[in-house]
Amino acid sequence: MLNTFIITLREGVEIAVMLAIILAYLRQLGASRSANKVWLGTAAAAIVSVAAAVGIFAVLHTTKVERFQAPLEGTLKLLAVIILTWMTLWMKRESATIGSSLRQRVLHAVSDGSVWTLASLAFISVVREGIETVLFVVGSTQQTSPAATISGAVLGFTVAAILGEIVYGGSRRIALKPFFTVMSVLLTVMAAGLLVGGVGEFQGLGLLPTGVAPLWSTRAIVSDTSIVGGLLGSVFGYVDSPNLVQVVAWIAYLVGALWAYFRPATSASVTG
Repeated sequence: MLNTFIITLREGVEIAVMLAIILAYLRQLGASRSANKVWLGTAAAAIVSVAAAVGIFAVLHTTKVERFQAPLEGTLKLLAVIILTWMTLWMKRESATIGSSLRQRVLHAVSDGSVWTLASLAFISVVREGIETVLFVVGSTQQTSPAATISGAVLGFTVAAILGEIVYGGSRRIALKPFFTVMSVLLTVMAAGLLVGGVGEFQGLGLLPTGVAPLWSTRAIVSDTSIVGGLLGSVFGYVDSPNLVQVVAWIAYLVGALWAYFRPATSASVTG
């Protein structure tokens, strides 16, 4: 439940901030009555995201052939890591201009007067985050009960909606930059854990080497099948008896992803 809450809170706040920017600018333009078009696009994006989640979970829970399910789960985990990493770095790079970019698109949509222009802006803004959330939740909650997953998601999106309302009412009331920095680091650590899980799936199929196995064992202290071990596994990728390749993958990804996130922006990028 905790991992789902963290994922949906972070991604939900991102969605809420973008919607708050769009709705606040519509209000500023005196076009608040066009907000229903924004909610139309948002609802469509939510339906697509939920349908994707239901479809993926249905496939995973109806697949009984181990030789098929293991590579499918491993692939979903690795795909979630790739998408999450790309989106985190993209959002960090675009954060300084995303507000002005959204306002420019809103102005164009209002001037155009088409219901589909404004609705599609909201749809694209939300569905991108929605599909990312689905993949990450599916990848990190394959051993979690449906009730815990749904509870964590509802709680995460509820808190995100509250924060979004605060941003809509006045963004100075909440410091978003530190929030996104902390949440991005936490999600990067969780992605490293997903990578370990994905590597483990393919190692079980004999498609990847293990190296020294196990490299160490903490099973006598905290088993990864216990409640605490399961929680540590879902959030940090804890494995009580990891092999060399898993440890190297975890460290290499974490160092590389955090370096890419925190490295200073180069002034050379300002061209034309």
